[in-house]
Amino acid sequence: MTFEPIAAFSRVRLSDVVADQLKTMICDGRLLPGARLPAERELAAQLQVSRPSLREALIRLQADGYVASTGRGGLRVADVTASLVSSPLAELIATQPRASADILELRHGLETTVTGYAAARADAGDLARIDTAFATLQDCFERRDKVQLAAADAAFHLTIADATHNVALIHVMHGLHGLIRETTLNSHRMVGYDDGIETALFTQHGEIHAAILSRNVDRARSASEAHLDYVRELHRQRGALTRN
Repeated sequence: MTFEPIAAFSRVRLSDVVADQLKTMICDGRLLPGARLPAERELAAQLQVSRPSLREALIRLQADGYVASTGRGGLRVADVTASLVSSPLAELIATQPRASADILELRHGLETTVTGYAAARADAGDLARIDTAFATLQDCFERRDKVQLAAADAAFHLTIADATHNVALIHVMHGLHGLIRETTLNSHRMVGYDDGIETALFTQHGEIHAAILSRNVDRARSASEAHLDYVRELHRQRGALTRN
């Protein structure tokens, strides 16, 4: 990620200009949720501002919730919707079939839209990242890595969301990441890692991957819808989706 040098302003505090540039980059999707910011010295050099001015801007951005500490002295772009998705809700879907059903219903609507936008808007970098995410998923599938498979599955869908270049969708999908990962894990758990079902799921991901790379919007939407219909039917058949 390249940061543009900050021009000098006589009537505006330099730290405000720095903060505004970073917020703009977050808003237009150039800085994605979870992205690490460069080290302070490097970022100050790219922006061509003093480290005190940069530090003041970063402190304000952190206080306003745009960036968060990585726990290792660095900063990352915050998931601005993450606070809307509580950990009790993640625990609830792990134990309550009805909650899991509702998350799958939400995913069905969101991800069908997301996949279509990704097919229409993904640039070369996005396609490369989607390709890498799919390769990771394929590796987990071929090695029957039951521990990493669900995480790779969820990461694949989030990489597609990043390619929409729609900041609202990107942050909502990242904010829902914990729920997506949990419902995905539940899906893999429920099938008992049945080779036939896992193969079907992987084939569906392959169809989504191919549709996006070919920039076929209708095919991408249909592939995503078919995949999530299949997952919901699995839950229904296994008794995980019970509506009283």
